[in-house]
Amino acid sequence: MYNIAGSVGSKTWVSMAALLIVLLAVFLRVDRLAAESVEGDELFSRRVALAETMKAWTIARQDLVHPPLYYFILKATIPGGDASTASDIRRLSLAAGAVAIVVIVLIGFAAPEIRVPVLLSALLLALNKVHIFYSQEARSYALFTALVALLLLWRVVAERHWRRPWYWISGTILMVAITWTHYVGALFCAACVLPMTFTNYCGARTRATSMLPLASLVASALLFLPWLIPELAIYHQKSGLSGNLSWQGLPTVYDLKMVFANYLGIPDFRGATTLAFLVETFLVCCAFLPGTGAEFVTRTGIRGTLAAMAIAPPVLLWVLTRRPLQLPIFGERHLLPAIVPALILMCYGLTRMASFARESNRTGWALGLGAIVLCAFQIAPGYRDWPGPTRPTYSVIATDLVGTDIELPVYTTWPYGIGEPVSFYLHGQRKIYEFPASAIVPNLPARLCVLYRPAVAKEDDMIQPLLRRYEVVMDKYYSGAGAPKFGTRLLVLSRR
Repeated sequence: MYNIAGSVGSKTWVSMAALLIVLLAVFLRVDRLAAESVEGDELFSRRVALAETMKAWTIARQDLVHPPLYYFILKATIPGGDASTASDIRRLSLAAGAVAIVVIVLIGFAAPEIRVPVLLSALLLALNKVHIFYSQEARSYALFTALVALLLLWRVVAERHWRRPWYWISGTILMVAITWTHYVGALFCAACVLPMTFTNYCGARTRATSMLPLASLVASALLFLPWLIPELAIYHQKSGLSGNLSWQGLPTVYDLKMVFANYLGIPDFRGATTLAFLVETFLVCCAFLPGTGAEFVTRTGIRGTLAAMAIAPPVLLWVLTRRPLQLPIFGERHLLPAIVPALILMCYGLTRMASFARESNRTGWALGLGAIVLCAFQIAPGYRDWPGPTRPTYSVIATDLVGTDIELPVYTTWPYGIGEPVSFYLHGQRKIYEFPASAIVPNLPARLCVLYRPAVAKEDDMIQPLLRRYEVVMDKYYSGAGAPKFGTRLLVLSRR
């Protein structure tokens, strides 16, 4: 078998490749960002960040979905206050998306033995459609992913620094930051730290080396209790998360499979999800093949950590949606950080498989061909939505409303998801009213504008009585490439 790690070129070559990957990641996240309209959840982040500190704390607590760290970091990074633009509020996520790529590159420099698969995984993450999407949103998921990537870097350098107190202190601080950013962070912290209790650092596994990781994990959990305990009371007052997350329902086994498949990328053809999942599973299994070049990951147990962090959080979160709990908490965004260890493990599996070639040129060809296939999987979903925009085009709706009769009142069936984003781009030029759920058609104005989602039965049912009494003067449909079925329809109506 050929040792791929030993074939890595000079640090200059590696540094140039890493720089190009980071620049590509930044370009893909910034390019056409201006065409991506802000959504309701992003404006919620903006509203919390711009609120007075104690009010922001209360809003985050009442929302139940996320701890408050992201909002306070966003508050510190938003320029312009109330005058902040979409680019201003997204800057933190863009930076976090780039940082995640940089951290993966640093893992490669910290562990030269796995530098090739780590650099390839950085390239794949740079191309990943899901990571690009959340790197462009003013929400906590890109920051969450970057922090978990840092935790993985902290784990990789354990053998070098485990004797130093600052190492365990920094790990505790990092885990506190992760849990204060997202509740699912607790699963990632446990998946990272628990395997460390069985690791022989430099062949010196003692009671102390087993207890130090646990002590760090327990300390971070205790430091999360000041937020968690009062939050549990609000959770009971609101009868759980139904008011916030019930809309997404409970996942099936297919949804779990799709989360894993999205780490590799799902092309647009029948059976692509299953194919991506099988390829990913095969490469992960290859990562545990024995042979030359596996000394580092075998000695440090890093493969176990990668597998635990990539697999355990999605599976455990899915289990929590089953009986008896049936918590509506499963979603790819909550599990986005798992993409980092999953990609590294897959790419390491590719190098292990390629290393079984007896000649170096065959190994290089096998690795190169495998890398091309993996990149194709990542590129295919993004190409499907090119040139975008991916999100609903609320800025275009606002532009069209400005061009309509200013005297026409504008109603929407979804104030949070349609009304607020469109109002953000209207800059106060006109007001959008909530369409009353029990509207009596004769009491409505003789002429009006309506914004609603035809694909949502509840909203469509609200508008159908209007269409029987009003003539359609203007009818326009707006949607992003990401979910064209759930676009917004603008109607200008006049009573018959």
